[in-house]
Amino acid sequence: MTREKVKKILASEFSIILILVVLCLVVTIVTPLFASPTNMVSVLQRTATTGILAIGMTFVIATGGIDLSVGGQVTIIGIISALCFSAGLSIPVVILIAVATGIAIGACNGLMISKLNFPPFMVTLAMQLVTYGIALYITSGRQFPIVAEGFDFFGLGKLGEVPTPIWIFAAVTVVAILLMKRFTIGRRILAVGSNAKGAWYSGISIAKTTIVAYVIAGITSAISSVILSSKLMSASATLGEGLELDAIAAVVIGGTSLSGGNGYIIGAVAGALIIEVISNWMTLQNVNPFLRDVAKGAIILLALLLDNVRRGKLAKNEMAA
Repeated sequence: MTREKVKKILASEFSIILILVVLCLVVTIVTPLFASPTNMVSVLQRTATTGILAIGMTFVIATGGIDLSVGGQVTIIGIISALCFSAGLSIPVVILIAVATGIAIGACNGLMISKLNFPPFMVTLAMQLVTYGIALYITSGRQFPIVAEGFDFFGLGKLGEVPTPIWIFAAVTVVAILLMKRFTIGRRILAVGSNAKGAWYSGISIAKTTIVAYVIAGITSAISSVILSSKLMSASATLGEGLELDAIAAVVIGGTSLSGGNGYIIGAVAGALIIEVISNWMTLQNVNPFLRDVAKGAIILLALLLDNVRRGKLAKNEMAA
């Protein structure tokens, strides 16, 4: 990686971190309760689910794709986990099944996109409908309680004084940064998103790289599902509803372009934190829940606008060169 590229990455990720810091300072001035240690830990804990999904989504969007099925994956994996526990399976086995389910769904998405040349938007939208449909069929709209001693550790437990979800979030972030910046797969994903034809000519398998990206998103969906279902100790057909939009917004706010070719893990984490900070502030201010949805929609539109501006600047720079 050239010095020029390193500077570009640092500049992009530094800017989003700076925005996050300024936002936290402003919110603290307006609502001092926000800066209390208990609330700050709560914000980090609540960000874990969306943040982990955003990390997986970064790999997908970096290829030039998108995954609208991650919310459905969280839902169906949670329900499968609940059914496995009711069948008497142990926690390690259930977690393995959860991850395997995420891998299978991700691989299915990747195969249809790379081998059949179906549009990522349509494939993952269809998978979203399939997963939510199966979830509704299995549950009939009911909530499935999870009865498994010790499973709540992943959502409500602590290691030392730090909640388990924060540790998991941090671990996933570190692994993702290494994958994106230090391993061959990260470079291949960025190459495919930047110029698929050029990547193919250089010997990169477009199909394998695409499948791996969607499998990573499937794995992060499984991890998020485990955290969320263990926190609630139940699963329902609405477990992961709307999480895909939060994840996409976090990724785009974090500097990753929807057209692919770049992928900022730290940016995605900061983007997820920005969304949660705003949501938390609105909760502290007792803002109407419907207005929170309006704010979330506005954030997504802002993220799209920022992406459009960034792409416009990039196009101008390329023309000037």
